[in-house]
Amino acid sequence: MIGVRVPASTSNLGAGFDCLGLALDLWMEVSLVEGEGQPERHGTIENLDPADDIVLRIVNDHVPPGRHLRVQSDIPVARGLGSSAAAAVAGYALLDLITDNSFDRDEVYRRAVDLEGHPDNAGAATYGGFVLAAPRPARLAFNTRLGVALAIPDAPLDTKTARSILPDQISREATIRQAGRAAALVLGLMNAEADLIAFGMDDQIAVPHRKRFIPGYDEAVEAGRRSGAFGVTISGSGSALVAITPADDAASVADAMANKLSAVGNHAVALTPGVSAQGVVTLE
Repeated sequence: MIGVRVPASTSNLGAGFDCLGLALDLWMEVSLVEGEGQPERHGTIENLDPADDIVLRIVNDHVPPGRHLRVQSDIPVARGLGSSAAAAVAGYALLDLITDNSFDRDEVYRRAVDLEGHPDNAGAATYGGFVLAAPRPARLAFNTRLGVALAIPDAPLDTKTARSILPDQISREATIRQAGRAAALVLGLMNAEADLIAFGMDDQIAVPHRKRFIPGYDEAVEAGRRSGAFGVTISGSGSALVAITPADDAASVADAMANKLSAVGNHAVALTPGVSAQGVVTLE
């Protein structure tokens, strides 16, 4: 068997729009298995339209005779948890394994960004951990005293729709405020400083426009904070909500957020994945 394993990711984390990504312990596994046949899709991508299958698009012409593609994913699709970036990273890493028996992590990252366009998610999926999508992706230290809580609605939110509603221009004042919040967020997540995390996760650019697509958003944010979250925001482009919490409070925060969303008819499930220190790895 030839295969790779790639983590999910949550991005933006508030003011770190398109810059910060955090790898999560939810996985996509992509492999070539023995036997002719059509590609297999299991888990969250079981009903994925083949036309939307990024992995298939990358490796289809390179599947050797007597093998077929198998993809198993636990990453929710169209919820802002990096499923497309994971697929791009998996596809290019698998392609390199097919052609060269190894993959170059930096090259996989570059090609995934070129294809999928989200360096924050691609960085976390490729390298693992807490990543700043600079020209050279930089791994930061996510404080181990912190936890991640998710509330994942049943209803998806298309990334293109979430991007299309954003303003083309923002004021100088808003730009300055956002830069300050992003800097505070990085420092807060590295040092587990609650006030900096709260300040940095209060995004002023994307969230005010996107939250109307998530019924119960404001109520869920308030519930999460009351349950101990340092900050709550939209994960990536949504529709999932992500909270940064004291590690011991993650489960209660996730439940509180999911319950508030569900109470207004936006049914959601709670999840508390760990932060994955690993990015893409070869399957044993």
